[in-house]
Parts: sequence; C-alpha cells; structure tokens
Amino acid sequence: MAAHPVESSLLSRLAAGTAGAVGKEFLRCLVTELAGALNADVAFVAETCGDGEACTLASACRPGIELREGQVFTLAGTPCEDAYTHPLLLVSRGARLRYPEDPFLRRHALDGYLAVALRDARGSAIGHIGVISSRLPLKPAPAELQALQIFAARAGAELERRRHEVALLRAADEERRRIGRDLHDGAQQRLVVLGQALDLALRELEADPGKAVARLSAAREQAVIAGRELRELAHGLHPVGLERGLRPALSTLAVQSPLPVRIEALPEVRPSAVTEATIWFLVSEALTNAIKHAAATELRVRVTHVDDELYVAIADDGRGGACPSRGTGLQGLRARVEALGGSLEVRSPRGAGTALTARLRPRP
Repeated sequence: MAAHPVESSLLSRLAAGTAGAVGKEFLRCLVTELAGALNADVAFVAETCGDGEACTLASACRPGIELREGQVFTLAGTPCEDAYTHPLLLVSRGARLRYPEDPFLRRHALDGYLAVALRDARGSAIGHIGVISSRLPLKPAPAELQALQIFAARAGAELERRRHEVALLRAADEERRRIGRDLHDGAQQRLVVLGQALDLALRELEADPGKAVARLSAAREQAVIAGRELRELAHGLHPVGLERGLRPALSTLAVQSPLPVRIEALPEVRPSAVTEATIWFLVSEALTNAIKHAAATELRVRVTHVDDELYVAIADDGRGGACPSRGTGLQGLRARVEALGGSLEVRSPRGAGTALTARLRPRP
C-alpha cells in the first residue's frame, strides 16, 4: 500500500533540501526544511556540551524568535532534558503547562514540542533535534516521524564526526606543544652549547691549542647527541617505513630497539593510513615506556581484525605500576584512538607488566 503523499513529502523535502550539504551546512539546511515542512516556529539542532547543558549548532526561527548558533542553555526543567531519555518525545499541546520552568516556551507562547535524540556509534545521546510550535496540535504523521528519525541518524553521524575532528585537533595541538618542549629542552639547548664551545675554541686556538681541542671534542659530542635527538623526534613525526605498510614499519621499529619486540599477529588487509599511523604510535609509545620505565625484557604486539574493528594488544613483562593519567604520551594516544571512534584501555598492576588494549574502527 502506497504511503499518503502528505506523509511521504517530509522525507522527500529533507532529502532534496540537504542534498550535497555536509557538516554545519547540512544541519542548517535540515532545520530550515524541518521548520518549513512542519509549519513550526523553531527548529534546531543542539549538542551536549557539559554537565546538564547543550549548545545550539543550527536553528531556524520565525521572526521575533532568536535562538543563536553557539547559544548554551540549561537542560533542567525543559523538554530538551526529556529528549535525552525518550527515543522520540512528542508533546502535541500543553508544553508550557508540562514544563513551567522553561522560559523560552513561556516567552514566545510555544506549546507544541517534538524532539529526537542524536546518538553516536555507541548509542550514547550526544545531541538532539527540536521542533517547537505555537500552531496546535503539533501532530506529525507516522511517516513524518520516521523521516525525522532517519535524518536524526545522519545528524548524529555529523555530530560524531565533528567531535572526532575536534579531538584530533586537540591531539595535534598537544603533539605540537610536546615537539616544541622537546626541541627547546633537547636539541635546541645542545645547539646553543655547541655554538658556545666553538666560539671558545676559536678564541683559544692560537693561545692554547690543547684547550681548543678539548672544546672541539665537547662540541662534537653535543653535535652527535643533538643529531640523535632530532632523528628520534623525526621518527615520532613520520613513522619510518609506514608508507610500505604496518609490518615494515614495525619491523624497522623493532630492529632499532634495544628491547626485543615480538610481533605475534598483523591483519592481512591494510587498514587506512591514519589507522596504521595510530597503531604505530601505540607500539612506539609502549616501547619507549617499556625501555625507560618498566625494566622489561620483551614487548609483544598483536593486531587482529574482528568484524569491522581492529584490536591492538601490546604488552611488556616489566615492573608495571604505570599511571595512564600522568604524562602526555598516553593521553595523546587516547585522544587519537577516540578520534577514530575507538577506545584505549591501560592495565598496569605492579609487578605484572603493562598492557595496552585498543579497539579501533578503521576508516577508509
């Protein structure tokens, strides 16, 4: 039996109105079409942004009503709060009576409210779409509610992608700060000492050649150390051999390591470049910590593909007792993994080694 033309029009209108739009522009087009199709006073998309608060990402309002993008509002006492505990919230009329503490409904005499939660890949609510009206009853047809839920799934994916991008930017900013600190505290200081040693050597070359030779020897030592530190820093920026795949890159890392690295399993099909880089950084950080802090004798690496996810297990046999909240290395890795929609678990009981377990969602 064919759907009623009125019921099917919302899906068609939303599809046509958002065609080709992505990111924030998609959300703006979505709320504009929703407000027009449902003859509503307000349609908006909001994202959770703190404890009991949400932030407006896009809105479409009739003249005289303002709901600005970036506006933060409290959820308590509003229908928006209930939007996160219901699969779909519909108050056809009487919203002001039901939510007397909501100043927005009261100020603009709005009495009909429709909302659907936006969820991430794990099913957690991360935002919602709201439609508010003074034209009562606000009673969309079943097919219109279904269309709204379809586009809510897409809007949820846009919000999750946006959050991943923010997480990646934060991780990149932290990495840049770490590189700046490493350069300032390491190679840069050594180059300053090197320059001073060369200046002194030039001054003493005629008066005291023996002392000049000692100065030159010290300068040479500083140059060697600075070169080694810069190579290590460069390796952290661009994993050696990764352009040829994960196995050559990890093999290179293992050959250069004073600690034996045993690669137990790798996936046959290459994941995306960003996923490969994330795995490399996980192994590299675990190896560095095992060498510097754990007094380990071996590091084991296992990467397996299960369904649509990659599981990365890295473990050493060192002293354990590592604290994931200290230092920027593991925190940066956690941000990088979560930006791929995954998770990172660190277990390090004292005397029983340290194990990193990451779950990654490979991206094309």
